[in-house]
Amino acid sequence: MEPPDIGCAPSGALVRRYTVTALTHELDRLLHRAFPRVCVEGELSQVSTPASGHAYLTLRDGETTLQVVMWRSDWQRLKVPPTAGQRVACFGRLGLYPGQGRYQLYANRLEPVGQGELQQRLAAIKRRLDEDGLLDPRRKRPLPKAPSVVGLATSPTGAALQDFLRVSKQRWPAARILVAGCKVQGPEAAASVVRALELLFEDGRSDVIVVTRGGGSALDLIAFADEQLARWIATAPVPVVSAVGHEIDTSIADLVADAVAPTPSAAAMLVLPDGSSRTQRVDEAQQALTLRMQRVLAQRRERLSGLARRLRHPARRLQHTRERHTSLAQRLHGAWARTLQRRRERLAALVGRLEALSPYGVLGRGYAIVRGPGGIVRAASDVEPDDALQIRLADGEVRAKVTE
Repeated sequence: MEPPDIGCAPSGALVRRYTVTALTHELDRLLHRAFPRVCVEGELSQVSTPASGHAYLTLRDGETTLQVVMWRSDWQRLKVPPTAGQRVACFGRLGLYPGQGRYQLYANRLEPVGQGELQQRLAAIKRRLDEDGLLDPRRKRPLPKAPSVVGLATSPTGAALQDFLRVSKQRWPAARILVAGCKVQGPEAAASVVRALELLFEDGRSDVIVVTRGGGSALDLIAFADEQLARWIATAPVPVVSAVGHEIDTSIADLVADAVAPTPSAAAMLVLPDGSSRTQRVDEAQQALTLRMQRVLAQRRERLSGLARRLRHPARRLQHTRERHTSLAQRLHGAWARTLQRRRERLAALVGRLEALSPYGVLGRGYAIVRGPGGIVRAASDVEPDDALQIRLADGEVRAKVTE
């Protein structure tokens, strides 16, 4: 039953009253009657196919976008599913999505009509970079095996930063991570990443640089298809690792970087060695050395025993030979003891060097690591009054608050 008309007090005119649901359904019917069959052409900026099997597309024309829905049965009939950046023609009807009151196109057929603007632009950038030799795989440089300082260009508030720091602390805590914060999405992102790289280059301490952000749509990652950014990465004074988007994403930054990682965590695993495995190799080398010396001593003892059994000399010569054997055994034992002691001292020195490189090694001498809302506090300007602080000491942590 439709709601009754009500009078409007100022003019006395009648106004139709609707509920939100009723108005939405009425508008949906009007759209269906006015546009029962349309063909809309544009460039796909996003393609999503969740577990339901339905396809949700974003059709773009300049700055204007239109949401398109294709049900699973229609989507599965496509011989070649379209991808972001492709220009297509969508056939279907217009309707209103009740949940959000948003009009959208319900498409049952989709045809490619040529290369989209985004794909054309990316192809032109790749062609220019290739002509300048920047896509040649032979120009890629090897990564340092154990970098002391890693430069990181990423968003200071994104999950990518936390993922990288977590893995780097687990693998190689001795490495210092220099973070150059930048925007990684939006119209200003490309220039912001370039500025972050400039700061890391000017600083000069980084042995390797990682440019990273999490996943997103083709438009979200468009900053990393910027030609100027690609040229900065390609001409960097140190090797650069690109870790942009998900594993299935490939940006122009990936093409010019010296190495590519599918995720920020994978980038940390790529540039930093596994400290625990190196310690294990030292232990294994010590065990192998000990076993080798033991085998040498056993062989020498067995040889001495054989010589002693073969002796058929007078007592005096026999006594001299025994003394000589005893002296030789003592010398061998002393040589073994000295060799083992030198190996132990060398191992202790290596362990000491590893501990000296650890940022936590200095805590026992009265130093502390202070973290505030923005991460590690390096200067008084990094915190504000009433900020909560987390102070890491040698034997635990304390909490504090900034008073002034």
